[in-house]
Amino acid sequence: MSFRLNNGRTSLARLLHQPSITFARGAATKAKAPDMLKATSPVAKQLAETGIWNRRGGRKASKAPKAIEPHRVNIVSEGLCDDIIQYMGTSLERHRGCDLIDLNPGAGVWSRKLHDFLEPRNHIMMDLDAELYSPFLKDLTSKDNVQLIPKSGIVWKDLFEMIQTKLSHQESLSTGEAEPIRNDTLLVTANLSSYPKKAFLGFDSVSTMVMYQFMSSIKSSSLFQKYGLVRMLLWVSDDEKRRLVPKSLNRRKRGSFEAELACEWIHEVAGQELEAENRTALRDDWINKESALNTLARMEALGLKVPKGREVKMYKESLKSKNLIGKKLAGVRLPNVPRPFKKELEDLEHELEEEPAELSHRLKSLRSREKYEINHSKMYLELLQEHERISNMGTDNTSAFVEANEAWNEKIDNLKKNQRMEFNVVRDGYHLFRQTPPALLWDRREYEPLKAMPDEFFPNSPTALLDIQPKAMHPLLRQIGPNSNHAGDISDIMLKSWWSMSLQPADKAMESLWPGFSDLFSEVPSLRDPSRGGVPMTGHGSLSARGINEGQWTEMLEAWMRWPFRPTYGQMLSRMNDDDGDVEDEDVRSGAIMMQV
Repeated sequence: MSFRLNNGRTSLARLLHQPSITFARGAATKAKAPDMLKATSPVAKQLAETGIWNRRGGRKASKAPKAIEPHRVNIVSEGLCDDIIQYMGTSLERHRGCDLIDLNPGAGVWSRKLHDFLEPRNHIMMDLDAELYSPFLKDLTSKDNVQLIPKSGIVWKDLFEMIQTKLSHQESLSTGEAEPIRNDTLLVTANLSSYPKKAFLGFDSVSTMVMYQFMSSIKSSSLFQKYGLVRMLLWVSDDEKRRLVPKSLNRRKRGSFEAELACEWIHEVAGQELEAENRTALRDDWINKESALNTLARMEALGLKVPKGREVKMYKESLKSKNLIGKKLAGVRLPNVPRPFKKELEDLEHELEEEPAELSHRLKSLRSREKYEINHSKMYLELLQEHERISNMGTDNTSAFVEANEAWNEKIDNLKKNQRMEFNVVRDGYHLFRQTPPALLWDRREYEPLKAMPDEFFPNSPTALLDIQPKAMHPLLRQIGPNSNHAGDISDIMLKSWWSMSLQPADKAMESLWPGFSDLFSEVPSLRDPSRGGVPMTGHGSLSARGINEGQWTEMLEAWMRWPFRPTYGQMLSRMNDDDGDVEDEDVRSGAIMMQV
């Protein structure tokens, strides 16, 4: 499958193999900000001495080190790697003696720690800057089972060649195999973090494109996934982790929903802790606290403890509130959506305690706003609890249900527009969390991420490690490309439209997919079944498009494939092209990378 670019269709594999995606050898590069180049470890100091990251334009000495990819961020902290291996050790045990594919090992700190723990059968490293990093990797490359290939692991021609020549002993999935199975004899790790990021082909960065390309390979059973469901440990820029592991409703986009369809889990193993993150997430903080307590319970069941000094704030707070484990907090206590003004109010109140003075106009204003928010929270909690009670009355349209449903909708009609929008965010966020299992992969996490500091990377760009375990996707989603019924391809097209109308009720979104499709709403019973994440209410109380889960989407796709009036695949493609200009840029980019290998 190819993607649309500048009103034409171009092969992604061909574009990725163009030299333009790499940096010309010896080309002048923009110097990094000095405050991003603090070298606090021996490896970081050795990297800094190369001058690669602070080089400016002009003539260079012919023997000076050169980098083809000078934007690479290296993992330079042995302590961080040791803590990660210790933290994940039990989970990684099943890969001992595996084939380890290592893309962009760079200075090799992470590669060395992983090698020592796994004792792999083969350790194959691919790095376009092999010449630059060879001195750092001598102890590894001196081993008989380690090989460093001086080619890029993100140029598909080179990657395919490596797979074909170095993994010939791995057994490919048979064409007629009903369901892919997990392959623990192969493990992939890659460093995709870069600073500063450079946009490429409409994506925020090359790493964003590659990360989603790896995800799409799960469905197509291509790349490494042709040998089974292969686990991936990916280092990514810290801000890019939210694309796959959003922590709130408003960050849940098409790409993250596709990850829910394709993965058993995506764990953030380590990353930067941002205090301000929750204040821009627009999620009830009681959901965050209950989610964290549930995670703590899972950690204790697994015997997991965070290494000293790596504790994030939420983990520390959960330890202090262990008595609340197992108790329902969200939907019982007043919704508390962290907002930037609350932090400002807290700071001003603290200043007033330190130095009593006349109340400032700003402080009075913020206190008034807080009172306003509390009153709204009380109203939202009552509406939320009533919505839950009515939904649990069942899907049978009894007179009591119909009456309660109408009365509730009338209350929502009487809200001001902004209040209704705020309440919808609270309600939908609660809905995603309260179903079993929670819709967001973040709320299913087995453990809290370890806190990583910027200076543990060089340049000091915050970087996160994601642990991705693919799963066997629904059979229809795997029907892609020639010699298939194109159900998976159709799902891609439908998802593109679906996430452009996420605020609509699910039945209206179905109608927007294709005229008449909403007539099949009753053939997707999970949309109204509370035990499966559905909502039996109508009007304002009905399930929104952004509130669906994996099971509901696949059931909808099944209904579509049974529909005698469904359009052909060609008609769907034509409509997708016609609607290209109506879809948000992020959705275009996340959809553009789907490629059939």
